[in-house]
Amino acid sequence: MKADSGVGKTDEMTYSMTELKSQLENIVGPGRVREDPETLQPYARDQSFVRRCMPDAVVFVETVEQIQEVVRLANRARIPLVPYSSGKNLHGAAVPDQGGLIVDMSRMSRILTVDDENWLAVIEPGVTYAQLQAALNAKGFRLMVPFGIPPDRSVLTSYLERDVALTAPSFENGNALMLDTEMVLPDGELFRTGNWSSGGSPGSPNGPARTMLYRLWTGAQGTLGIVTKMAVAIDRIPRNRKIWFLPFQDLPPAVEAMARIQRREIGMECLLLNRFNGAALFCEEWQVPRDFPAVPVPAETFNALRRNLPPWLLTICLNGLPYYPEEKITYEAEALHEVCDLLNLERLTAVPGICDAAGRMQMEMLCPWGILKKFNYQGEVHDLTFKAPLDAVPGLVAALSEIAGTCGYPAADIGGYVLPLERGRGAHCEMDLHVCPDNTSAREHIKDLWLKASMELMNRGAYFDRPYGAWADMVYNRATHYTLKLREIKAELDPNNIMNPGKLCFT
Repeated sequence: MKADSGVGKTDEMTYSMTELKSQLENIVGPGRVREDPETLQPYARDQSFVRRCMPDAVVFVETVEQIQEVVRLANRARIPLVPYSSGKNLHGAAVPDQGGLIVDMSRMSRILTVDDENWLAVIEPGVTYAQLQAALNAKGFRLMVPFGIPPDRSVLTSYLERDVALTAPSFENGNALMLDTEMVLPDGELFRTGNWSSGGSPGSPNGPARTMLYRLWTGAQGTLGIVTKMAVAIDRIPRNRKIWFLPFQDLPPAVEAMARIQRREIGMECLLLNRFNGAALFCEEWQVPRDFPAVPVPAETFNALRRNLPPWLLTICLNGLPYYPEEKITYEAEALHEVCDLLNLERLTAVPGICDAAGRMQMEMLCPWGILKKFNYQGEVHDLTFKAPLDAVPGLVAALSEIAGTCGYPAADIGGYVLPLERGRGAHCEMDLHVCPDNTSAREHIKDLWLKASMELMNRGAYFDRPYGAWADMVYNRATHYTLKLREIKAELDPNNIMNPGKLCFT
């Protein structure tokens, strides 16, 4: 319910925004409910194509109990709630399609537990990657960080949104990162999963009945409740690491090499960058922007790297175990050598023209946000992020290049990377289109290209598993029975439809 309509409605009572603000302040305290335009503006949009929409107010919460009370009040007032943690989703998930209240949890930023015996941490929604990684590094541990993620993005939200970690080739370290969760359901009830559900300490997603019920809330964009705590898996920082680089002139042989490497279970991190993204990552003139969209920054170093780097560069990181680390690296290096000999591939320990490329990539394995320097190119980046069988990737990338060409967008300006999943069972792909946010006509042109390419890639078998914005209609219109069941679940959990209405298939 929009505030400018003056009320939120129920069958029994009507609230003016003045009354609603007073009741919210009774919950969270004076000064923690804001409705001035200057405060609301940043919540109304992000760098995505999702349409701009102003919230009615922002509520800054600091405890789970406050969230519960805000949710109960929102049900009485029938006013939408949009969970918000760090504002670094960049895909429109926290833009309030129907106005309402932003529940800002950025002040809930405590690392509640770092358990170095059971290798887990318990965090609140406001904890960022940079914050948690720094705390873990001090203890000799690391978090499994997704590639190309802002350092000030919420870890909890990122894991819920299924951002893909660089360790995705390993099933254990790529897909088993979330353990127990705590959430406030749409009626205000507190709900816990896993060991937490029976009163035990967090540490396993399975719980008494050995189910992973938390998966219902992953990718839900806050439409089924608000997750307030999460136990996440951590791992020891490897004492020994070895980086290898494999250059390629074309994508198909790079994908074949990646598949063979994954079948041999060689290395942990395995990342394939195209020339554009490689140039952005290694460009020393650029810094990771603090805000998105960014201000374009010309850089001759970037242009030179685009001329000189190979079209595709595969990076393999071999990690030693806590015991006998050198032995593990040695036999994996021998296996990598065998694959390279079989395919007649060049295997490098350095990248020509890049100072200490191996050392810089080792840093990226712990803090992999250097690729975000690509926003310096034109300011906005609109990605096409999808999953696909590994052998289907070259055809999909070629189709995108063809579509871009017909729309007048140069293929050389498409950034891209490929990350294998579960030892090559599939691949996570991200292809980027760039545009200056101040050029309205160019932005509309890129939007049309992005929509056309999204539809064509889906038609060719690309799987968009995180359906933000316009992708939602494209995805759910292809899954009628699944969509109907999701709507039944939504109606059962959120009968008043207050939780981030308008997202996914819940229009």
